[in-house]
Amino acid sequence: MPTRLLTDEIGAALLSRVERDVLDIPGVSHVIVHTGLNDLGLPGAIAFPEPAKLPTAADLVTGLTALADRIHCAGLTVIGATIGPYTGTVYPGYDTEEGQHVRAEVNTWLLGTDHPFDAVIDIAAAVADPDRPTRIRDDHNSGDGLHVDDAGAKALADTVDLSLLDLRSNGVPFP
Repeated sequence: MPTRLLTDEIGAALLSRVERDVLDIPGVSHVIVHTGLNDLGLPGAIAFPEPAKLPTAADLVTGLTALADRIHCAGLTVIGATIGPYTGTVYPGYDTEEGQHVRAEVNTWLLGTDHPFDAVIDIAAAVADPDRPTRIRDDHNSGDGLHVDDAGAKALADTVDLSLLDLRSNGVPFP
């Protein structure tokens, strides 16, 4: 089910379910926040009961900051992730010029220094076509232009610096 950071239209928004999905889980020490793509694409692709409003970059920054603050207040490490490429997706209405602009603004903020995360991983760069960086590279594309295949999932996983997940500081053995 496609979910979003800010909107409850299709499933509960991440901001309203973070307690249940993350904070109430025993033993969690680190959280990777990889969200925002459906916030940008679904307003143009689905109308329930009328077209949803596309969030601004400021809306997503505010939501991501609130989410990071809630996770930090629980004593957890929070790692942000850039919003991946999706130009040329097969889903009508999903890819819009305005959405791409918001994606670029949010990613620039995430890759800067004025964000609330303990670290940020650039998953967009990991799967982007070097010649067309708003598209998933062909050898990582599942075929729909929105989701990565197994090679893309590995590329995403490889972007995570495992030292960010050093669990020894939380009393949990790290292999």
